[in-house]
Formats: sequence, structure tokens, C-alpha cells
Amino acid sequence: MKLQISHQTNYYYGELAQRSVQYIRMTPMQLPHQIIHQWDVMLPKVATSQKDGFGNDWLTLSRNEAHNNLQMQASGIVEINTDTERLEDMDNVPYLLFTVQSPLTKCSEAMRTFAAPYLKNPTHDSLKAMAAELLTKMPYVKDTTHVGTTAAEAFAIGAGVCQDHTHVFVGCCRDQQIPARYVSGYLYDDTENHMASHAWAEVWLDGYWYTFDISNQLFQPSSHVYVAIGRDYLDAAPVRGVRMGGGYENLYSQVLVTRLS
Repeated sequence: MKLQISHQTNYYYGELAQRSVQYIRMTPMQLPHQIIHQWDVMLPKVATSQKDGFGNDWLTLSRNEAHNNLQMQASGIVEINTDTERLEDMDNVPYLLFTVQSPLTKCSEAMRTFAAPYLKNPTHDSLKAMAAELLTKMPYVKDTTHVGTTAAEAFAIGAGVCQDHTHVFVGCCRDQQIPARYVSGYLYDDTENHMASHAWAEVWLDGYWYTFDISNQLFQPSSHVYVAIGRDYLDAAPVRGVRMGGGYENLYSQVLVTRLS
């Protein structure tokens, strides 16, 4: 399936920022699952390019002049294999790294109790059942959490978005030393209701990475474009940065994913 993707992110500041540094992960990964036919990231000035420790493409944008906004536009054409059932491990990142909790995924006692029946003898089917029950317990509700909300906090609230579902699911798995990683990217939805970047979990089972998209109850990446992987949101966020000055910040972001063939 060939997809046309456009990802626009604009930050507007209440006051002039004197300096800023942004770390941008908005370029899809090179994987057997997907072919990048064309991809461009348009920024206010030239950024330096490198790969981070997880193999993600990483742009560093430094601005030393006064500015009151930051506009980024990523777009291109990506072809994905809709028959992909699982992914092989990447040589540069040992899967055991993803058994280590991060501050955002740390498991609470309530999460541990919830997951115990499913992780006693973990299988693909038992993890799918846990994903289904997690969505029932934590329905998808916008504006109940933020990017710094931990798995334990979101689970206690009982609602959240894809980032929260992923953090909770990953945290439960890691608590039992089951390798689980956070993935960010794009989702093709033929209803055109999904207009933001997306996140899902992957779990290492029987020598492969398997997809667990809790928010959409999808268990193979037949509609998913991979952009970045990591331990949690902070490793795979599309944009992270710091600035000097700028005051209050407003964010506008929109993703459009259209099927070409």
C-alpha cells in the first residue's frame, strides 16, 4: 500500500524566544516493512542530521536569532507491506534493553495486579486479551493527560490517548522482564478520522517484534508507518527541545495520510 503523508507542526510563542534547540524525529525508518519513495522535512533553516542510539533519523535545529514561531513540514510517499505480521530485531539495539523501565513506564501496583492474569504465561493471545481489556479500562479520551503523564498516573485516571495506552502496556510487560518498546509513526485510517501522529507498543516474542496497537486494537502493522522507536515517548517524540524566552506556547499540529494505491 502506497501512502502520501503530510505532517505539519507549528509552535507560536507569546514573546520572542532568543535561542532554541529542537530535536526532530519526523523521517520514517528504513525497514523491510516499508519503502521510502520520497521524503522531505522543511525547516526554517538548515539542520544537522544524524542517527540516535535506537537507529532513528534525528535532525537538530539550532536557532540563535530572535523568533516567535517554529514551523515544520514533513511530507512524502511511503509504501508499506500490508502482509507484515512481525518485525525482525535490528542489529544495533539489543532487545533486552527494552526490559528496563523508564520513569514514564514504571509499573504501579494497580497495573501489576491488572496484568497478572495475562502475563502469568505470556503468549501472543494473552497479550492481545490484555490489550483489549486495557482499552476497556482506559478508554481513548483526549485532553485527560499530557506528554509528561506517567503510565501509573494514566492508569489511575482511567483514560488517555495512544501514548498512555502504550506506556501502560509496555510498563506491564517490562515489569515481568518481557521486552517491550514504544513506537511512534503514522496510521492509515480510511475513515480519515486519525489526523495526528500515532504511537503503539511492540513486544518481543519467539524471536520477533509483534505489534500491539491498543488504541485501535490492531495486532499487525498493516496500516502503520514506523518513524521512531524507543523506551518511551521521550525517545521517540516527533519534536523535543528547549528555548530561552518565548513566554507562553501554542501548538498546532496536523497529520494527513492518504492512500495512493
